[in-house]
Amino acid sequence: MRPWNVMLVDHDRLFSAALGTLIGSGPFRVCHHAATVDDAQAAIAQGVEADLIVVALGEATGDEAGGVKRLRAATSARIAVLADAIADRTLSLSLKAGADAYLNKSMSSESLLRALQLVMLGEVVYPTHVASLLIANANSERPQPERAQPASNELSKREIQILRCLLAGQSNKAIARNLHITESTVKMHFKNVMRKINAQNRTQAAVWAIQNGLSPLVSA
Repeated sequence: MRPWNVMLVDHDRLFSAALGTLIGSGPFRVCHHAATVDDAQAAIAQGVEADLIVVALGEATGDEAGGVKRLRAATSARIAVLADAIADRTLSLSLKAGADAYLNKSMSSESLLRALQLVMLGEVVYPTHVASLLIANANSERPQPERAQPASNELSKREIQILRCLLAGQSNKAIARNLHITESTVKMHFKNVMRKINAQNRTQAAVWAIQNGLSPLVSA
């Protein structure tokens, strides 16, 4: 699996460079830095293709949220808003503008990378106090039954390794090679893992792994 291409939008070049270094340590590759939303739109028009756009916001203003809305109209990329603080007004505007995540710049690097991975796996990441708002805006979605999820310590050491390899984007063949086991054994472990965590596919398994604090296992 190729790394996800990321475009960073921030007028603070020093912060943007540091953020790019951090994001580049995960399954991401920074493909473009833009100082403003207008610069980002111009880059998109010129052919820059990003899977994820991270927009760093300063003070809560409608204009900045409007920029998120313009980006949503210009690209199918996932969009994450990275704000100085959790401000309800900006959060609400970002949600309405179509952002897929609203994150705080003060969060830990591990939490940020985990949140961005969840975004790329199709999740919407917002502070917990807006959960009711998200639910209200998702009436058209099929309700998911609540299911008890096992803690990661209920999985075997090998099953945890399998999930960490999955987060690294490895195929069954690559996992088998990395763990020095057969591909059929990998499939057997996957079947057991899916049953234990109530996952229907690899994406759901990856989401579960991230939410339970697992990190990618990089091949030697």
